[in-house]
Order: sequence, then structure tokens, then C-alpha cells
Amino acid sequence: MNNDNQIKQLAFFFDKLLIAKCLILEEDNFFTLFDSFIEKYNLDESQISEIRMLEKKNKVELGKLLEKDLKTFISGTYTKSITNPALIRYSYQYQKNTFIDHIGEYLKRYGMKIPLHPEKDTKLFGEDIDRITFVETLLALEQEGLIEVLSLRLGTSKPHEATTTPISPVTLLPGSSDHQNAFITHKVPIVTIQITRKLIALIEPHLSYASHKLSFKGKEVFIPDGFQNSICLVLLKNIKTMKKEWSWMDVLDQQIGTEGNYEDDDWRKVYGAGLEINKKVAIETGIKDLLDINKKTIRVTPKYLPFPEK
Repeated sequence: MNNDNQIKQLAFFFDKLLIAKCLILEEDNFFTLFDSFIEKYNLDESQISEIRMLEKKNKVELGKLLEKDLKTFISGTYTKSITNPALIRYSYQYQKNTFIDHIGEYLKRYGMKIPLHPEKDTKLFGEDIDRITFVETLLALEQEGLIEVLSLRLGTSKPHEATTTPISPVTLLPGSSDHQNAFITHKVPIVTIQITRKLIALIEPHLSYASHKLSFKGKEVFIPDGFQNSICLVLLKNIKTMKKEWSWMDVLDQQIGTEGNYEDDDWRKVYGAGLEINKKVAIETGIKDLLDINKKTIRVTPKYLPFPEK
């Protein structure tokens, strides 16, 4: 199967998800949305007919179909016949992880409405800003209880310079003669979401420490007895100690019986133990720099500090 057919196959799969959800939400722009996707991907008659049949199903039937297809998407089994590396890379898990990493900052900038077009940062789902087919990812995130999709609307992107061949229907602005350097607009879905406590728990670090158990990013990391445990007890005691930048001497001064009793090269004890803690955290969470360490100081990397209690 060539790349064009692979893209078309995925587009058909994703369009079914989009239209089913649109019908469940009783959006009044169903026909406009449907027609725009037919135009965008040049679906064949059998595909168009299959999607059109969704209109005749009730909400319970649509919900069951949506759940089934989303499970296929989340598991990745829908890509069995896909060989294009670029398409394989954009698996659900890849997009989900990127979404979790970026959604906090994104919501601060744009709020709960997510316009899926390049100039409004589709890097929320990955690195390729030319991709704008992410409704399926949002629906899968809803399936997993991370968000709630409140509405699906068809909108128009802000005009932006066309630096590559457009992948969706575009409108050239007056005075434009071709696509190469013209300013264009995309027909794009605009999704309004509500985040859930489950997602908030993944966004917020929830960093804490007790009894050799370092809790971070929803994971529990075992810290053994010895100096690694001692450092965690000092740095992660409370929000105040987490915010502090500790000198290696300050850390050693917190060790009972060692106050002021250290050699000039004892910084290595703090440095080495900090590196080992970072390695353990990285294995469990993928975060490699929980602790910011150098030869003079150690602290919790500020971006991983828990949000202050309200």
C-alpha cells in the first residue's frame, strides 16, 4: 500500500470517529463538517456511504462503535497495514505523552478551546506542525478519562504563510497567485474540552517522600537506605525545602552526627547520591533531571515543583 493510500486509510478511520462523536454531541454543523472531510481526503463512495450510515444510528449504538474503534486506536492495532515511518511515529501513546507534557502551558495560553491548526501550536501533540488531524487523539484521551470533549465545531484558522504544500482545503487571500508564499486559511475542527482530576494528577508533579518511597508523576520510586534516603529526607521534607537551593555542606549538616564534620571533597557524596536518585526516577517516569545537581549545590529542578496548595 503506497503512502497516499495509507494516509487515506487512516483518514477514513479517523473521520468515522469524528463524525460519530459529532452526532453524539448533536452538533448542528454535522453536514458542513462531513463535507469538508470528504473534500479534504477525497474519500471514495463506499467510505462515504459507510460514514453516512452513522447518521441512522442512535446514541447508544454510536457510543458502542466509538468505544470499539477508540480501543483499536489506543492499542495501535489500526496501523497493522501501515509502513510509513512518519505515520507509525504518530502513535496514540506518542501523542498522549506529548499532550500530557504540554497541555498545562497550552491551557494557560489558549484556554479550553483547542483550535487544531499549525499557528496555534499543534505541537501539543507532536513536532510536526503540518499535521492537524488530532481529534481522534482527543477522543481517545476522553476514552481514558483524561478529558471530556464538550463540543466539536468546524472553524477557520487564522491566515498564515503557506511554506509547504497544504494538506487540507485552503482559501487563498486576495492578491495571492499561488500556494508557495501565499497566506492561507485551513478549515479546522475546534474542540472544547474539560480536563479531569486524572489528567491534573499527571500534569502536576505531586512530588513527595516518605519511608523510602519517592512519589512523582503518578509513580512510586524506591530509594534505598543510606545517603540517597538521607538526601531525599532533607530535600523533599516539604514545599519549603523543595524550593531551596542547598549547598552540599548544608545537606551534610542535616545528617545527625556529621554537622561540620566533612572534608573538602565530600561534595562527591551529595553529587553521586543525587545522580543515583535521578537515575532511579528516570527509569520509572522518564524524567531524567528531577534533581538539579552540580559540584556546589543540589535542588529540585524548579519546573518539577508541586503547585502550591490553594
